Amino acid sequence: MQGIDYLKAFGVALALMIASVAIAFGVMAIYGQLIAPGREAAFYQEAALSIAPWSSVVAGALLFFGAALLFGVRRPGRSATAFALTFTAIYVATDLAIIAAVGGLGQQMAMMGLSFATKFGAAFLGARQASGAKAR
Repeated sequence: MQGIDYLKAFGVALALMIASVAIAFGVMAIYGQLIAPGREAAFYQEAALSIAPWSSVVAGALLFFGAALLFGVRRPGRSATAFALTFTAIYVATDLAIIAAVGGLGQQMAMMGLSFATKFGAAFLGARQASGAKAR
């Protein structure tokens, strides 16, 4: 990878973080409107602590697979796997820094591990799919 690819990977990681947060807000909006409407704000804040991490695991896997596939096919000369693992590592490092900054690093470690593992796995699989598509 070239120097500019690391900057692009940072941009992809940031876009994925924004998309992941937007999806979590969307999931919570759907929950608040369709599943448990009319409750106090504290109820939804408490529910978000258990619902949002699962939306990150599921939606994150889809986002990372799609991003790795898309960006792997778009630039055939660059290693799709290296790029995918780079933007995923940047995402994880940024997410951990944010979690540490708000004092939540010791909480839900198993869920964070699952979330990061699914993101790395999905990115790797998306890159492998892109490499196969480039070979055809």
